[in-house]
Formats: sequence, C-alpha cells, structure tokens
Amino acid sequence: MLWVMFNIALHEKARLDTPFLGVEKEATPPESMACPGVLIPFITFSFHVWYNNAMKSISIETLQIDPGDAVERIKDFIISSCTRDGVVVPISGGLDSSVVATLCVAALGKAKVTGLQLPEKQGNPDAEYYANMLAKHLDITSVRIDISPMLKAFGTYSYILSYFPTRRWKERLVRRFMTSAEGESNYVRVLNGQGDTLIRKGLASFFTKQRVRLVAAYSYAEKNNLQVVGCAHKSEELTGLCVKYGIDDAADLMPIGHLYRTQIMQLAQTLGIPGEILERTPNPDIIPGITDKYQDVLGVTAENVDLVLYALENQFPESEIAEATGVAEDGVARIVELYRVAKRNSEHAKKVED
Repeated sequence: MLWVMFNIALHEKARLDTPFLGVEKEATPPESMACPGVLIPFITFSFHVWYNNAMKSISIETLQIDPGDAVERIKDFIISSCTRDGVVVPISGGLDSSVVATLCVAALGKAKVTGLQLPEKQGNPDAEYYANMLAKHLDITSVRIDISPMLKAFGTYSYILSYFPTRRWKERLVRRFMTSAEGESNYVRVLNGQGDTLIRKGLASFFTKQRVRLVAAYSYAEKNNLQVVGCAHKSEELTGLCVKYGIDDAADLMPIGHLYRTQIMQLAQTLGIPGEILERTPNPDIIPGITDKYQDVLGVTAENVDLVLYALENQFPESEIAEATGVAEDGVARIVELYRVAKRNSEHAKKVED
C-alpha cells in the first residue's frame, strides 16, 4: 500500500521537505517565468510517502551510527561546554553513566572527572560494586555520599514497602502492583494523573530518591567548582522513564541526550566499557524488583522500544508501526501511550502564552 499526503500552497519560493528520507530540497519558479518587480504565484506541493515494504525493513540496523564519529563529536561538545575546574558524573555502574564518565575522561582527562556514588539503604547492592569497577577502570576519583539520612527526613522510608522485612519480599510486592487489575501499567497510569493512592504514594517515594540525588550532586559540584554531567538519553526522555527534576533529567551538560539507548550500546563497545557492565540490564536502582525498566514497566525490550520511538519520531502512521517494527501491537500501544504522556509532562514550567 502507498500512503501519500499532499500539501498544496502558493509560494514565491517553495520548500519541499521529506524528513522521513532525511532530504530537504527547494523548488523555485523557472527562470522563464521570472518578471522583474512582479510576484508571480507559483503552485507547489510537498508530499510524504511511506511504503509498507520500506517500513518492514526497520530493524536495529536502522539505528546504526558511526560510533567513532559520534565519540569525537561528543568529546568536542564536552570540551567546549566545560567552563569550571572539571565535572562530576553520578555513577551507578550502569551502561549510561559508564559511557558518560568514559567520554568525559576521554575529553577532559581523568584528573578533571569525579565519579559520584549516591547509594541509599533500599538501593540495589550491586550498584556500588559496578560503580567501583568503573572508577577503577577509568582511574578516576570516586566519592561516596549516602543519601539515606536525607531520604529518611523526607519520609521516604515510611512508605508501606519499607515495613517488609527482606528485599525479596519488597521485590515481589512491587512486581505484583506494577500492573493494574485491568492489565495496564500502574506506572503509566500515575504519570497520566490516574492510579490509586497507594501506588501514587509509592512512586512519589521512589521519585524522591532521584531528586535528592540531584540536590546532593549539585551541592558537591558547587562546593568544588565543578559542573554536573547528566546521563539521560533520548529513549528515557521520550518515554518519561527518567524522573522529572531527578538526577538524570537535570544537569549542566547532557552528552548523550540525542541518542537512543541502542546507539549508546554502540558507543560503549567502541569505548571499551567493561564487559560485566555491558551485560547489565537497564536497572533504575530506585524501585526494588524493577531490574529492567523497559521490560518490567512496558513489557517490551529496550531495543524494541527504540524501534517504536524511531517510527513515532519519523511520523509513521501509528496503525502500521507494529508491522514496520515487528513489535507486538499491545507493546506498541503501551509505548505510544507513554510517549504521549511523557511529551505532555516533559515541559518543566508551563507559561502563559502571549
């Protein structure tokens, strides 16, 4: 099937845009039509074409980048953006922070990069192990600030989950309540202004952890004349899977914010990130029992989330995304809903329009 959208307009100079193909062209009236001092209307049209067979070819290869070129561009960005004595990177031992810290060392040198660990008593015990592994691998200074006392002061640990005696019990309870009785994601429902009080209070407690981490990071950075480097990427931003005003969402520099997670994995392989870190699942380390935020929240792998996001960003008809990407229709529907909610909620401060 061929799907075509025509836009017809009168222009003195018309522009033909085909963003799906990554091509921009301009059409102008033939010279024979030109008449000095006289504006001759010129009828032009722009069109967007999607072919089903082209859509079927969308795969991980579609998101392939030149990692060497991307690394050099990001290094230049970090160098030009660093205006203080150095940078501090919150490190969790996950893929994203490991790539960002490595890029900062490549750009600025290890003496100007500090890794900041911000553990808390309900956090993933593996996080410190991998964060220390990264710091040793990069030979950078690593600072540890336990944020548990601050979280206790906020009442974060007074949530019902804290009264379950073991981490295993906490994880089982979280997995039980991540999906509503209707089969919907409770995480998405809360972001959409829905969900019951118990779930809403629980997520508020978890989100507080990332916001306290941001406060701790900026406190350390400002005392030491450093800039905070964020580790959020496009896949998180487009799905709202990073906490608004949290440690991943706000920073002075955001070196990988333009890349999908799939592309960050390509950078990681080029940069020589330790294999144990590459094999880790995308664990947010704020909610017990959530070991893969894409699979556990959306029921879709990180790679498939990226394919659907790519299709949405490139204006594929939503009704045909499942066929184009090979992702199940119910998975596509969950991602599309979260994409819309995240887009609405991502604005940091709504303002009155003139």
